[in-house]
Amino acid sequence: MAERVPVLKISLTNATFLSGLYLSVAAVVELVRRFWNPRWADPVSLSLEAFPARVLAMLGLFDPLQQAWLTGHLSEVQVRVIYGLTVVGLIFAMGTLVGLLMALLARKYDGGSAGGPP
Repeated sequence: MAERVPVLKISLTNATFLSGLYLSVAAVVELVRRFWNPRWADPVSLSLEAFPARVLAMLGLFDPLQQAWLTGHLSEVQVRVIYGLTVVGLIFAMGTLVGLLMALLARKYDGGSAGGPP
């Protein structure tokens, strides 16, 4: 019998790593942008913000968020926290979905010997 591979656990570990990496890069870019402001920092910061902004727009949440920020109900820090949580949530959702699909495929093609509980 083949050794069980914890596909879902591996996917969630990867999601944790990717979330931490994304947030670390975003934090470093923001610190560099605020304290040294080299030419490359603004475009990199905008590209990091574009991803969660698009996700929020697809969910219909970007316009209310933008209005709350423009009217002063949310600070820039709060908006960045929302963006960060959006990215982390999306990465975990994708990691979980990929892990579940891989576990299902492994069970189907390995006769139920891979990933997750029996």
